[in-house]
Formats: sequence, C-alpha cells, structure tokens
Amino acid sequence: MTRQTHANQCPLEELSLNAIVELLRRNGMRITRNRIRIIDTLLRAEKPLSLDEIQTRTGAADYATVFRVMTVLENLQVAQKVNLNRSCSYYELVNPKQHYDHIICTECGRVTLMIDSCPAEKVERKIEKRYGFSDIRHSLEFFGKCRECS
Repeated sequence: MTRQTHANQCPLEELSLNAIVELLRRNGMRITRNRIRIIDTLLRAEKPLSLDEIQTRTGAADYATVFRVMTVLENLQVAQKVNLNRSCSYYELVNPKQHYDHIICTECGRVTLMIDSCPAEKVERKIEKRYGFSDIRHSLEFFGKCRECS
C-alpha cells in the first residue's frame, strides 16, 4: 500500500485553488471572495490552523463565515480536523497525493508532518479484513518534545 491509499476519499485529483473552486461549483456552491481567501490561506499554511488563525490571516471573513466554510470543506472531504491536544479545532486541506500524520511538540506546540511511511497502514488493512469495513482511514498524532525544546 502506498501513502496515497488514505486519500482515496478525497474528491480532488490535485490540491489547488482551481480544483477546490471547481468542486464547490459542482456541488452548487457560490464562489465568494471570502471562500477564495479562506482556501488560499489554507493552501499557503505550513501547519494546521485554528478557526481564529484562519480568520486573522484572511483579514475579512468573520468567525461564523470561517466556521461555515470549514464545515463545507470538511463535508466535501477536502479539509480535515487535526487533533493537536488543544482546546480548539485545527484544520488542514487534504492533498489526495499525501497522507497526514503529525508530531506535535508538547513544549512549543510546533507541528511536524510525518513524511515517512505511515505506521498504521497495515493495521488498517487488518481491520478492514477482520471487521468487514472498507475505506478505513485514520488521524494519527504523536506528542513529544522537539529537538529545540529537548
């Protein structure tokens, strides 16, 4: 299995502004300035962002708008929540060519995307066989101290 296996649910072939806008249009959604700003902000992000961070970086969208757009993107399986063991939700866009597991520093909060093969892929296949499920996916986060904080 390749790391792309986990992205099977993502309806995009590539992660780009044009691809996401086209997906929104196909699903009957209007393309607003705020939606474009939010998507662009997420595309530029180097780590998962909270709703507050998305709102601040877009500069125009209010909190309710950001929440609604993120809900839409999550329902379309273009964005996902990331558990950073914090009091609010964090989001990132889902690249269909990439699988997302994270390492989070418990001291400084730095989030590192794991680029090596996923340690849970084989377990997912076993779960599918044993329990008769299909399209199993997961979110995996490790917590520890980064090099700078150790």
